[in-house]
Amino acid sequence: MALQNRKVLYVSPAKINMWRWKVHWEKEQSGSFFSTKEEAIRSARQLVRSYPEGYCSQIKVQRADGTFEIEWTYGKDPFPPRG
Repeated sequence: MALQNRKVLYVSPAKINMWRWKVHWEKEQSGSFFSTKEEAIRSARQLVRSYPEGYCSQIKVQRADGTFEIEWTYGKDPFPPRG
């Protein structure tokens, strides 16, 4: 699968008062909302497993300041680290 076709799923702090965490695909505004980060991560991991292998390449968990706390890569990593 070409790199540009690989989808990235984000777990991000939500801007809505009632919910605190959002799970959404890269470059999409819509998504699912959760009250805890743990619920959002669990949902994101389940969502990735529901698609065929290669559909989603990564889950990235963001902090409130926009930096990334953790990420998981699925399938063949197009840029694996050396050693």
